[in-house]
Amino acid sequence: MSILEAIQNTGFADWMRVSEWGYPIILTLHSIGLAMVVGVLFVIDLRILGVPRSLPILPLRQLMTLVWLGFVLNLITGLCLFSADAVKFFESPTFRFKLASVFAGVGLAVFLSSSVLGVGDKFDRREAVIPARAKVFASLSLLMWLAAICLGRYVAYE
Repeated sequence: MSILEAIQNTGFADWMRVSEWGYPIILTLHSIGLAMVVGVLFVIDLRILGVPRSLPILPLRQLMTLVWLGFVLNLITGLCLFSADAVKFFESPTFRFKLASVFAGVGLAVFLSSSVLGVGDKFDRREAVIPARAKVFASLSLLMWLAAICLGRYVAYE
């Protein structure tokens, strides 16, 4: 028996599959975590891209706590969801692309948090220009999170 089969044959994974409320509750928590992560990062990414210019960048740094709490929630609930059908998910190219999108999105969030939000007061001045590189990374971040959401929904129907 492989490790993936062992994971999906645990009592918890069995409960996830057969419980009337287990999977829906965990999926709901996963959606809440996703809203925390993607909702905040979309606002930050759009602000880095200049929409809206009147929104100060410096206070957005405080919202990163919500992003990391949402990410931890998604990590825990994602592992729970994975356990219900570990072999299928692991063998799915769509699932792997979803994970790659999430990892890329997290990496971009770390970079943008330190390089832009970390010095937000510098970019809040009227004459300040956010570097083109940060704008490219913000655009990629939007793309990665949209991909993660779409691929995550698609995996459910494979």
